[in-house]
Amino acid sequence: MKVKVLVVALLASATLMGCTSTQEFLNDNQVQATEAASNRGKFEFSCDAVSTTVLNRKTIDLYRAQVPQYQVGVAGCGKKEVYIVNCNAESGCMVYDSKHDFLTDAKENGDSVISKIE
Repeated sequence: MKVKVLVVALLASATLMGCTSTQEFLNDNQVQATEAASNRGKFEFSCDAVSTTVLNRKTIDLYRAQVPQYQVGVAGCGKKEVYIVNCNAESGCMVYDSKHDFLTDAKENGDSVISKIE
């Protein structure tokens, strides 16, 4: 009986060690997300002196996987922009213009989403 309890306790602790909370998941990717948004702002503004502010962060379901998504404000050289940043382990972070939702734009225009992405 003691062996069964020990085995169950070991399995439970091993399972819990592999889990991270949503906040930890978001914290782990935030630096990379803000760097990606900062680089995009530097390029679009033609300005090396930019600052970033995380306005919102959450996890979203993207292609059957939970990915962190950040709304990052970038300011510099008298310009401001808000970007949406999605991150994943395989390809890093992708920065999107928050003014356009390419999935919604594609549906409204009758285009397939695949043709809009390509």
